[in-house]
Amino acid sequence: MNKPLDLSAPELQTLSFDFPTLSAAYRDGLSPLALVEEVHRRIREHRDRHIWTYLIPQEQLIEQTRKLEQAAAHGASLPLFGLPFGVKDNIDVAGLPTGAACASFTYTATRTAHVVERLQAAGAILIGKQNMDQFATGLVGIRSPQGYCRNPFNPDYVPGGSSSGSAVAVSTGQVSFSIGSDTGGSGRVPAALNNIVGLKPTPGRVSSYGFLYCNRSFDVPPVFALTSEDAYAVLDQIEGYDARDIYSVNVPREEPPARLPKHFRFGLPAEKYLNFFGDQLAEAQFETSVRRLIDLGGEAMEIDFEPFAEAGKLVFNSAFIAERWLTYGAAAEPADPHVHPAVRLAILAAKRYSAADGFDAVYALESHKRKAAQELDKVDILALPTAGTVYRIKDVEADPVALNANLGYYTYFANPLRLAAISVPAGLRSDGLPFGLCLLARSFEDKRLLPYAQAFHDAVGGKLGATGHAFHGAAPGISGVPA
Repeated sequence: MNKPLDLSAPELQTLSFDFPTLSAAYRDGLSPLALVEEVHRRIREHRDRHIWTYLIPQEQLIEQTRKLEQAAAHGASLPLFGLPFGVKDNIDVAGLPTGAACASFTYTATRTAHVVERLQAAGAILIGKQNMDQFATGLVGIRSPQGYCRNPFNPDYVPGGSSSGSAVAVSTGQVSFSIGSDTGGSGRVPAALNNIVGLKPTPGRVSSYGFLYCNRSFDVPPVFALTSEDAYAVLDQIEGYDARDIYSVNVPREEPPARLPKHFRFGLPAEKYLNFFGDQLAEAQFETSVRRLIDLGGEAMEIDFEPFAEAGKLVFNSAFIAERWLTYGAAAEPADPHVHPAVRLAILAAKRYSAADGFDAVYALESHKRKAAQELDKVDILALPTAGTVYRIKDVEADPVALNANLGYYTYFANPLRLAAISVPAGLRSDGLPFGLCLLARSFEDKRLLPYAQAFHDAVGGKLGATGHAFHGAAPGISGVPA
């Protein structure tokens, strides 16, 4: 083993937190305790940016690392050894506060979410809870009365939500990965706006036990990471049946391609459905992304996007929104100054729907599923902008409902249609803001997306997140215990 890394050494303070780099650092002598101290140093650098809602006390982190090193010494299988992570503030961890970005709603959890249990058992180190759009209602990342984080590429722009803190923490190099929640795009839009990967599993593949639900019937835990390989390494640890989640399933056997096929077909919406909301820079970046896919061996095929768009409209413009009332209705009903006005309106909107409206929405969704499946049969994957544009904070504050909805145009439909999806960095626009490409596949074809995501990200290159760390290209994920 090489000489242990010195905490004061410049190489530690500039160390990338992607999995292969950290794995190598542990082999070179980095200790989990030194890593945790470096994490806290980085967090202190961003301490007034409202990225975290709660940090685990230093003495508890020391205890975590001590137990981790003991387990490694006794030969435990720890595939995520020493990787720091955070979770969105609507995810329970026993003994820690859960607030969903609302001070008056906050409680101390008595249970630990399934994903947290799995990640800690795999050797990952929980750092704390991350900020969000209040009650997971929003895609902008600025709906938090207690303060919201900014886009690290330009603080005048929204960071994306609702998993804003989770995405910004990864993008700015504070943790290796984060777990958010995704109803209509909250695991993909903030990934795109922060130049990181957002992996959204098929609903049911990963248990949502221990989450505060927005739409329980199709909420999923997404993974934010610096690379697609890292994100899938996390998925490997958290997927699987959990009897505590009524929507959890046994993951079907999947045989993903080992490498990118020499020729593949990718679906694009007909031109009348492509919408960039007047943003020519986003449109140009998407055109560049399409050309990259063609250069990789792809054949672009036009599909009918209507069933996807119509399914997306149901998420927040039908009786499906009554599901959020079950979790947050009591908090939104009174005139509580801690509840964001746009969030209150979104929750209270559930009251205008009847039980009959609910069945109408269910029937409509089943019809859209059938039509969407017919379109998916024509192609290997779908390729869409993750978000058709990005907005300045002042513009969203002036028009909070319409602009928020625009960010979900390409994401709302994926969970109700029960599709797999991953948002991959697609380079920086000419104004320096990130753009993301979203790749989608049929239910439980999550891992078939990996070679497409890898190859595309490799072709884009660039930097990891918002840091100065150069993209290292395809590399194996962390595996096993460091020597």
